[in-house]
Amino acid sequence: MTEYNVTAKQARQHSIELTLEQLIACQYWAKESIPLPHKKTRAHLVGGHLSPFKGRGMEFSEVRQYQPGDDIRTIDWRVTARTGKVHTKIFQEERERPVYIVTDLQDTMFFGSKNRFKSTLACLQAARAFWAAFNSGNRVAGLFSTAEKHIELKPSNRRQNGLRLLQHLLELHNQRLHDVYSGSDSYRINQNALSDTLLRLRHLVKGGSLIYIFSDFMNLNEECRQHLTYLAQHNDIYGVMVYDPLESSIPVPGQYTLTDGLQHVHIDASNSKDMHRHQQSFKQKVFQVNQCFTQSQSSFAVCSTADTMTELALDPSISTAASIKNTA
Repeated sequence: MTEYNVTAKQARQHSIELTLEQLIACQYWAKESIPLPHKKTRAHLVGGHLSPFKGRGMEFSEVRQYQPGDDIRTIDWRVTARTGKVHTKIFQEERERPVYIVTDLQDTMFFGSKNRFKSTLACLQAARAFWAAFNSGNRVAGLFSTAEKHIELKPSNRRQNGLRLLQHLLELHNQRLHDVYSGSDSYRINQNALSDTLLRLRHLVKGGSLIYIFSDFMNLNEECRQHLTYLAQHNDIYGVMVYDPLESSIPVPGQYTLTDGLQHVHIDASNSKDMHRHQQSFKQKVFQVNQCFTQSQSSFAVCSTADTMTELALDPSISTAASIKNTA
């Protein structure tokens, strides 16, 4: 029987434990602008270009006298009645939007066979998303959760608050890593952790926000689907599924026991039928998560712990089908 075991000391030696310097360095791999979902409009009378913002995405600027060609729906009737001349309201496009970084640090995330843990990968990607949003002048908020704990940070475009966001993410990750591998705490699985986080997100998020979700989506259920559908009605969502290569394929023949914290599966990696079932199970999981985001017209991508930092591209145009194919 082959077993994988990592002590807390070994974890630190292999850079599984995060540092603030790592999260700050992610700004050098962040894109200059935030990647936005490319959605097609369903209406034919909304103009030739689709705004990246949901809702009006405009704020009031001034009132001026009506001119031929102005939209009659923007007429300011109060000013018109007071002056006796028709006036219209002028709006300008809002240049900033709230960006929410949702990071799932459930215990299933604290595993990895190449380069880093899934939890480490999620935090690095979350940091990149933060810097992309912050450098674009947007207000960034954080929602980080484990099986029993979650941290909420309000939207802010101040650098000091942004560094505090990264510090909270760092501390939550490293504390849970230490508890899981020091033997002082048992392995905890909360099947409702992700749905509870998304429910809380529904109460926090205002329309027109951009939401990043970093998770392995092990606990994706029907409640999660309902929350995502509701959130996607008024916000843009970008889901990133992190995984480890061993979840998709086992390269070394032998007897393995795999668990998600609730169920155990025994696999003979030298048996072609067992390996085929293992690979198909992973592909089916990715397909289900992808379908969940697709049905809500949200963006979705997958990231592997085996990827190098330069390969961890936050681009919603990534072909999920191609990514899944490469994991086989």
